[in-house]
Amino acid sequence: MIQRTFATRLSWDAARDPLLDAYANLYGRAERTLFARLRTGRPLAATKREFLVRFGLTARQFNALAASVRGKITAIQTRRPGLIATLERRIERARTVLAKTPKNTRAYHQKQRRLAALQQRGTALKGEGAVGTVRLCFGSRTLFRGQFALAANGYASHNDWRRAWREARSNQFFVIGSKDETAGCQGCVATVDLDGTITLRLRLPNAFAACGKYVVISGLRFRYGHQAVAAAIGRNLSPDQHHWEALCWRFVRDRKGWRVLATVSVHGGTRRSIEHIGMIGVDLNADHLAVTDVDRFGNPIASFRVPCRTRGTTHHQARAIIGDAVRHVVTYAYLHQKPIVAERLQFDEKKAALEQRGARYARMLSGFAYATLNAILTARCYDAGIALRHVNPAFTSVIGAHTVANRYGLSRHHAAACAIGRRGMHLAERPPRRLGDHVTFPLPVRNRGKHVWSFWRQVARREAALRAHGRPGPTGARSSPAPAPGSPRSAARPGIHRTSGSSAPSAGGTPAREPSAILFG
Repeated sequence: MIQRTFATRLSWDAARDPLLDAYANLYGRAERTLFARLRTGRPLAATKREFLVRFGLTARQFNALAASVRGKITAIQTRRPGLIATLERRIERARTVLAKTPKNTRAYHQKQRRLAALQQRGTALKGEGAVGTVRLCFGSRTLFRGQFALAANGYASHNDWRRAWREARSNQFFVIGSKDETAGCQGCVATVDLDGTITLRLRLPNAFAACGKYVVISGLRFRYGHQAVAAAIGRNLSPDQHHWEALCWRFVRDRKGWRVLATVSVHGGTRRSIEHIGMIGVDLNADHLAVTDVDRFGNPIASFRVPCRTRGTTHHQARAIIGDAVRHVVTYAYLHQKPIVAERLQFDEKKAALEQRGARYARMLSGFAYATLNAILTARCYDAGIALRHVNPAFTSVIGAHTVANRYGLSRHHAAACAIGRRGMHLAERPPRRLGDHVTFPLPVRNRGKHVWSFWRQVARREAALRAHGRPGPTGARSSPAPAPGSPRSAARPGIHRTSGSSAPSAGGTPAREPSAILFG
């Protein structure tokens, strides 16, 4: 089982919304005060006794507050070593670029300023990590800096900014649950009505005793995941305590009003994929997914291309486009009962070298939403019962171009997807040794004890040198799409066919977050 969070929006209520606003305002003040107390090293137990009286909270409400603050502190501390490592790579790259830049030029001055800024930022992060300092800005640093340029950020006066600043710092509160409590959460008890809707009984802080002890929110229906939330509520009514689980609720206010987010455990689908019948390799690119179906012997039997262009889109539009593309791939795997193999990509080193690359490469790499794509692919495979494997993407494009591209008439991207699928099956990656439409690669005797990737590294360097001089690679592998069925070249290479889904439907045909039960039965 994995944790999922589903959201729904509350309709406006003149009697209920002011209570939620007051709850969020109290929660925000208590959260900022608790963070200040924890930074001074004060014990949590002593702080709890103080907060129960000072802010009029219950013990469970303070536990939710402490879990939220400690989670933010832990996230910052966990992320800090990665930020330091990334800054060190960027500093080293900036020094390399500065050494190659002519002195006494404007470019050299700007590179010096950039290097000094990176060094200053790295020194500050290392100093904070050495003494254990955690910096957290409630309300976001972007909004805080907005007060220094009011007109540019759309504020008529400083009072307008201050109003937005206070709303951002007090726009949500968290209700933690436990599996040994009533309905999985004592602070927000959920029940399912006869018509299938959900009713919440939210416990108010003791500071609002004059307004009552509870506020009831009825008629909730989640557009996505309603059945999962209702099933989690039902499991807490089971006489078997092993079926009980914690339900956590978060109330968030945005420009349209209040939303309710429920975090529940979700069961995965029945295992559909079958091992040892082949794999489906997926090559991730900036504007599309190249998919190749590989049989159990490692030979490609089908390939298709799924558009996934997210440049120039908003965050929600990009998620919808990526969701449609992933749905297309997972549906194909579900119908053919094969596992999916994808790349395990790391962009830290590449992003550190953006200063040396062109603007086109920088836009491509910055707009490549790999984390979002990987998260949606993992969730979809879990719901559909499809096994998902991640492999090292090292030299897959080179291996595919020199081993299967010309032999089966595949494009370079589809050949890379084939190499990814073969790597997921732990098949050999030896260079081709036969003459014909492939170049023979003699392997020196002194290199036979090395890993085969050492050879492919030399091939990749040779191709890069040839491309730098405007010459084609040694195999003449193409990066254009594979020939269409029925063409002379396609007919000369039997065994490969393009599926009818060579282009995925555009975003909006089927919602990207549509429940997987509807898609897979």
